[in-house]
Amino acid sequence: MDITDIKIANVRKILNTLRFSSGMTKRDIAATTGLSFSSVSNICNDLSDLKILYMQKDPFSTVGRTPDKYCFQTTKYCSICLTLQRENLWSFSVLDFANHILFETSTTISVCDNIEPWLAFVQRTYQELLQSRQFADTIFVGVGAAIPKRQVSEAAGLTALSWESALRDAVSQRIGLPCYVQTPANLCAVSMYQSNTEIKNILYLYSAGWLGLGAICEGIPLHGQHNRAAEVFHLPLGDNSVICPICGERGCIGNELARAGIDAQQEPGLTEAEHDGLFQDWGRRLGELIGLLAQLFDPGIFYIGGLEQHEQIMPHAISVLRRRFPDSVDSGFQLKIDTDCISTIRRGINQVIYEDWYPLK
Repeated sequence: MDITDIKIANVRKILNTLRFSSGMTKRDIAATTGLSFSSVSNICNDLSDLKILYMQKDPFSTVGRTPDKYCFQTTKYCSICLTLQRENLWSFSVLDFANHILFETSTTISVCDNIEPWLAFVQRTYQELLQSRQFADTIFVGVGAAIPKRQVSEAAGLTALSWESALRDAVSQRIGLPCYVQTPANLCAVSMYQSNTEIKNILYLYSAGWLGLGAICEGIPLHGQHNRAAEVFHLPLGDNSVICPICGERGCIGNELARAGIDAQQEPGLTEAEHDGLFQDWGRRLGELIGLLAQLFDPGIFYIGGLEQHEQIMPHAISVLRRRFPDSVDSGFQLKIDTDCISTIRRGINQVIYEDWYPLK
């Protein structure tokens, strides 16, 4: 690691320390980061000159000279987050680097036939923001899109290896910002790790429209050689009588546990007993999937997001876990339900953009 790399790492430590705080003195920053006071002082001075940090007096200091507290100007730096809230309903939101939503709008656009209207919506909305008084002093650092691979491939005829780069290039060309494209599950995992950095191994099973898995392994997002790691939709754990409309094979678990699959099978004419039977079956399959993934990855926390019927399904899943995978249950990993996965995705996009930003360039 050369001197430049060391300085980049130190700048990141200081910004991470100040990002969600109400301000800290140089000595407090040094104590928290483990950096020397002189290093903290020099970097804070550089960041202040760039107006990335600003100083304010500590109102609670009563003895001697009031020390300056350094604050991160998080509202000045923003990310554009593009998320699919439900089928064909796209959200365009702006988050500052403290994860506050400063703007949000939405539109109904199908990208399966033609992606051009979606790109035009993104470009038009961004141009309107640039011309608005609210964002006159804002620096837009990047744009991120959370899109299941299937939808991108259908929209642009892309292969599994090219969908991400092709869409990223298309958005960047339209608005002139760096673009980051990932699956919702990966972004959810990144988001949860940002708020639980002491837990180095996290799984996030995303079940809203598409069944996907995001994984953090020893603090690092798992992507794989071709960005296809931890794909679970086509695992043959589902009903073998069901033919997958995507791959043409039988028993793909995603056709049952993705929210679209669950919604499609809840016919209004079913009796209460029949509904209970479906919940029991989904819970059994979900429990088997959770147990298998827990055995493979050994997570500290296992999140499930987008599963709207979780109150009816999870008791059956937990029963299967305790019966079939007692070792995983006894290992003490936490199983949590995320009831607001859209917000989680946005924070994940913001985190990906923030981590790639280096203010001293």
